[in-house]
Amino acid sequence: MKFPVIRESYFLNVIILLFSLFVSWFVLLFGIAHLIEAVFGDEPKPDIPIVESTMGWTMIIGLCVVGLIFLLIAIASIKGIIYKIKNKQ
Repeated sequence: MKFPVIRESYFLNVIILLFSLFVSWFVLLFGIAHLIEAVFGDEPKPDIPIVESTMGWTMIIGLCVVGLIFLLIAIASIKGIIYKIKNKQ
């Protein structure tokens, strides 16, 4: 399976690239920060109900997945810009 390429104009590809890089950076930053805090936290955790623990891990996984999806969209946009440059010549 080939990686999808966004075949739009340069302007739209640049807008998609900037937006997806910003969202990816922001969401991955929070997801990885929560992951590090959950795994390597200094404070001993009191008895946390299983429901709250599950919700926390679901949030961490969700943030990381959303960040990776937007990172893949940014890569597709970069490939689209390169595709337009190659086909122009």
